[in-house]
Amino acid sequence: MSCAHKTELRVESASGEVVFGFVVVGIPESQFLELKAKFPDERFKGQNPKLKQAVKQDITKEEREHIIEHLRLRPDAEAKFECEAIVRYLDEAKEQPRFESNGKKFWIFRREILI
Repeated sequence: MSCAHKTELRVESASGEVVFGFVVVGIPESQFLELKAKFPDERFKGQNPKLKQAVKQDITKEEREHIIEHLRLRPDAEAKFECEAIVRYLDEAKEQPRFESNGKKFWIFRREILI
């Protein structure tokens, strides 16, 4: 089943100086409708930014650990998640999520650092 809504988060160092990668979090329709009821669209401004924040805050400790692992960071790495303005296009039929948890799907993209 495809996701009703996707939020893209930038995963970066605690200082914000280094970007480790990105994660797209897909949520099911029931959760999306629940969040839309709590955070309705802001008339002509579009989607309420609090909706993205709610998706970000709903990521569990275990899900954060999975994301850190898939980004190949140390388990004790201090990482923070920041919302991106635009979500990359994902064709769910072609791109499988790295993992699923609590009804959510997670696509993870490492930032390749060239030396």
